[in-house]
Amino acid sequence: MTAKICIVGLMSCGMAVGQTASAPAAGSAAATGAVVSVATATGPAPPTIKFDVVVLKRCAPDDVAGYNTIGTGDSMERHCQTIKTLLNMAYGGGSTFLVKGEPDWVDTDPYDFVAKVAPEDAATWQKMDLPTKRLMVRAILPDILNLKVHTEIQSRPIYNLVVAKGGPTFSETKPDLNSPTDAKTPVSGSVHRVDYDEAAYTNSTMLDLAGGLAARLDRDVIDKTGLTGRYDFHVKPLPLAHYDPKTTNVEDTDFGGIINGVESLGLKLEPGKSDTNVIVIDHIERPQEN
Repeated sequence: MTAKICIVGLMSCGMAVGQTASAPAAGSAAATGAVVSVATATGPAPPTIKFDVVVLKRCAPDDVAGYNTIGTGDSMERHCQTIKTLLNMAYGGGSTFLVKGEPDWVDTDPYDFVAKVAPEDAATWQKMDLPTKRLMVRAILPDILNLKVHTEIQSRPIYNLVVAKGGPTFSETKPDLNSPTDAKTPVSGSVHRVDYDEAAYTNSTMLDLAGGLAARLDRDVIDKTGLTGRYDFHVKPLPLAHYDPKTTNVEDTDFGGIINGVESLGLKLEPGKSDTNVIVIDHIERPQEN
């Protein structure tokens, strides 16, 4: 199955995902600078479905970022968010590293993004975990942004997520008697905002938590807890906004609070270093207005 790609308000529906023709959005801006880190933990299962329709719409000048819906219903949506947040979604969960030469519009120009699956794939989508959904987003970026990347290995500071003395203070998710028991059926966790600085994780893995932490700290978080189940827990503080070293002042980010908040879960973040897979953006093009 291929996906119909639309640049709403800018261009008409264009080529389908997987074709080798030129991307639907053409432009002259290129990037040799943005680097997005990828956690070195075991990778997610490859998706068995693809997006049916992908819509990219430039926000009005007076519009503001509002919601960020992940995996509800039959779609993934981002309202008036930058392409940088889309890259972080596709290549996370982890923090974003920047190098010289990144075009300004990647960090500043807001877009509405909607990626929807076909009706017959909605049930599979709803059960799919977030790391696999990230792979689905990653797969469409070469077509909608003419994105070209390469991978490097760099030694970077990290945090290791480990179990603290006394053990975890949270419990495993109670089985849902109405859920499928087939091992081949995808199992999905969820994250809900309780408040601006508090998140509730349900049926979630330690890898899910590591990704959420890394997106708000200045380095990757590697899961070394040895906890392999699915759990329910709250994390506070865990700010709504992701940390971006290019646009966020270090002084304005409560890294210490986030690290201390993890300790209430019976976990710890220990600093370390690791060889990290890094995705370097060689080329990216902005959707061109008519």
